[in-house]
Amino acid sequence: MQHIEIIDGVEIIKHTPDFIFYIIAILVSIISLLLYFLPSIIAFKRKHSSCYGILIINIFFGWTFFGWVIALAWSVSKKD
Repeated sequence: MQHIEIIDGVEIIKHTPDFIFYIIAILVSIISLLLYFLPSIIAFKRKHSSCYGILIINIFFGWTFFGWVIALAWSVSKKD
């Protein structure tokens, strides 16, 4: 949204970002974090015996797709 202000006969156009942009950015950030920590969330919900190990793998190696898949596979494996 643009706001036009006239000061001393000079038009000053101020661009104010739409509020919806911030809402969408926050929602995308939250969804991304939930997806990133999905293996850990699953492990803690299932009360997996290695839930803290899965969390550590997820935190340090989850940014690589390979580490995230390993953490996910481990979280859905047999609980012991």
